[in-house]
Amino acid sequence: MIETRSLVDQIYDHLRNQLITGALQYGEVLSIKKIAADLAVSTMPVREAVKRLEFEQVVTIQPRRSCCVRRPSRKMIREVYELRIVLERFAVSKIAGKVRPDALAKLRGVVARMRALQRAPDTVVRATQAVTLDREFHAEICALAENDLLNAYFRQLNMHVNMSLIHEKTYPRLKDGWAETHAEILRCLEHEPEQTLAALQRHFKNVTELLEAET
Repeated sequence: MIETRSLVDQIYDHLRNQLITGALQYGEVLSIKKIAADLAVSTMPVREAVKRLEFEQVVTIQPRRSCCVRRPSRKMIREVYELRIVLERFAVSKIAGKVRPDALAKLRGVVARMRALQRAPDTVVRATQAVTLDREFHAEICALAENDLLNAYFRQLNMHVNMSLIHEKTYPRLKDGWAETHAEILRCLEHEPEQTLAALQRHFKNVTELLEAET
């Protein structure tokens, strides 16, 4: 397949994915030269990609000094979660209980890995892998709507407040019931679709209450 995106777009997507996954941490200083060297490109498209992130208020650029990843404010975290709830509730409402078998299979797979992870003896591994699984689960919920713009906006929100930060604040408190809250959402999707919105709302209420207390 021919790559139709510009080089700047590709670099922007690369940096965005690193932010979403937590590979780039809040407060981390970004080196334009190092990024360019790692990607085997010139510094110019990297600068343009970073400027786009600055416009989106994801990074802060200090002329002739440094560029660093901004740490979201308490207000930003609250607003991101308010919008995530809206997006996921819309996705669930749109399908009206009719979930494609392949979508259910993906969600079952994520929940199975969540439950298996709860039995892992290494607490560091559990906390780290839980971030990825949580992001996968909620991305699949959004994907139910089959709306490309919704999926793109979901990723955008997670760039501003990535799941690494959320789990740093909430996972130690939620870990005992973490997998089962997601399993309950899946169970409702499969067997009691009319209860799915309520299950989703309970899940987000638990997380947002902890975030309000901790941030």
